[in-house]
Amino acid sequence: MNFSKINKFLFLWALCFVINIITLLFIYYKIGPGGKTLALKYNVLEGVENYGKGSQIYYIPLTAFFITAINFVLYNYLKKNENFLLFLTIFASLFIQIVLLAAAISLKAVN
Repeated sequence: MNFSKINKFLFLWALCFVINIITLLFIYYKIGPGGKTLALKYNVLEGVENYGKGSQIYYIPLTAFFITAINFVLYNYLKKNENFLLFLTIFASLFIQIVLLAAAISLKAVN
């Protein structure tokens, strides 16, 4: 594996963690969960499906972080072999981060 490919991979991993931090900060500053009850799950057809404590909304970036961390460990384990799984771990993590950021933004509209 050459040096430029490693830099591209590291950039994508850093991008995953930056999006996770953006999601966390978005939830903290825009939604501002406290002790109040918030909508945690929203369905377009049925409306709000699940209410809960405001602190539970932090499970969104926490889940994304754990999935990305597991994929990063898997990436480091598979790094010796150049195969499709390297790309899959990075892009799955990036996709998850983007989807959960979109979920946080949509929850802002509901709350």
